[in-house]
Amino acid sequence: MTRNYRQLLLCAQRARNLHRVMGGYVRPLFTLASYGHNRLIQQWKDTTFQFNGVRLYSMPIQNVSDREKQVVGAEVEKDGRHLVITWMDGVKSRYHSLWLRLSCHCPKCFQAASNMNLIFMEEIDSRTVLERASVSDDGLTISLLWNPGGHSGTIGLDYLRANIYDPDALATRHRLTTPLFLEEEDPIPEVSYEEVNASDKGTYKWLSYINNYGICLMKGVPTEKMKILQVVEKIAPVQRTIYGTVFDVVQESTPSNVAYTAVGLPFHMDLVYYEGAPGLQFLHCLRFDDTVKGGDTTFVDLLRVTGEFRKRYPAEFKVLTRVPVIFARIHSTREHPVHIVNERKHIEVNEAGEVVRVNWNPGTQSPMAVPEEYLDGYYDAYLKFASMIKTSPSYRKLRLRPGDLIGFNNRRMAHGRTAYEETAGGHRHLQGCYINIDEFKSRVQVLSLTVGDGSLAKRVFNGSSF
Repeated sequence: MTRNYRQLLLCAQRARNLHRVMGGYVRPLFTLASYGHNRLIQQWKDTTFQFNGVRLYSMPIQNVSDREKQVVGAEVEKDGRHLVITWMDGVKSRYHSLWLRLSCHCPKCFQAASNMNLIFMEEIDSRTVLERASVSDDGLTISLLWNPGGHSGTIGLDYLRANIYDPDALATRHRLTTPLFLEEEDPIPEVSYEEVNASDKGTYKWLSYINNYGICLMKGVPTEKMKILQVVEKIAPVQRTIYGTVFDVVQESTPSNVAYTAVGLPFHMDLVYYEGAPGLQFLHCLRFDDTVKGGDTTFVDLLRVTGEFRKRYPAEFKVLTRVPVIFARIHSTREHPVHIVNERKHIEVNEAGEVVRVNWNPGTQSPMAVPEEYLDGYYDAYLKFASMIKTSPSYRKLRLRPGDLIGFNNRRMAHGRTAYEETAGGHRHLQGCYINIDEFKSRVQVLSLTVGDGSLAKRVFNGSSF
């Protein structure tokens, strides 16, 4: 190894350690001149690496020629079960032979036009091992040979770097996709209708607030009926439910939902009785006269509540992750009768114990259907959680004004309403709709890559760890 090459690796390692200490999106400009590389200036553009629209943590190494551009070396272990790659920044990553076989990007295994796989696990011999590996002269791909079968294929090195699956890489991805919390004194984030309507950058700003904090208020939306469709469909098509595509939140003489009355609504998430509850909810204020008493919209961040609940009541937290409850919407006298029943747990966790989904709607929760010995513990845990929801520092109260459009993550934020009274001819009229949570996250990621900073979209609590 040459002196210059050792110095380059040392610089890369120091920069990587600096990034770890500073803990995130730092973008310093540093020079390698002090290490004898006057010809090489490295700008740390961001802490991600891109391949086919996917970005994960890495420190890009630029302006390094030939094979040294990305990797120091790639070595097949003796038994052929793993490939070990040493990257320019000192990181070593290990890949299983079957993982690599399923990731082959040759035309027989991968269709580039659709970005979809053509090879599947059941078609591969489980005894498959690597025979050899070699990095291309341009440093962009690695050629691999597997046996039995003698299949030869290639995989992009950027793809391998983007999909490192060791604990450090997964922990870094987890950190980069962790959503943010509003401080107690912080107002609800705001954007204007004009900036959102003007460009994709404005749309990205709007959606980033919702992705980061779970909520955002748009001001100045024209108070026209169905205008909400034109605004919201900048994200994705509106999700149709038993309440249609757009619903009117007004007082009705024969309401199909308690929301269509003037009573107060406790904190809840909408339609948790659906197998796939709506992801984002939007409410557009068309009319809210000053003479109307009450009717404020309230919010609380259940992601924050579950974190606090877990710390204060760990045993009760476990109860709410284990005891199933039933949410139902049964209404036979409405115009289009419905009978939807689903079983959920209030708090859903993944294999690592992290919260990936919360389900909360006291108004549609049915009687418990579990062995009686579960009930005392469940009711105790339920009451403690409900109390923490009501007293959470994340509580926000908002009196919507005509032209306001509030958007929030229905998988994260619980919302409610204070009771109201329409007096002296005053009226309150909101229109609402929903967007699928996965289409929302997709739109955020696409905009991040096209007009944003390329950062990973935050987790949205749709049951996924990613």
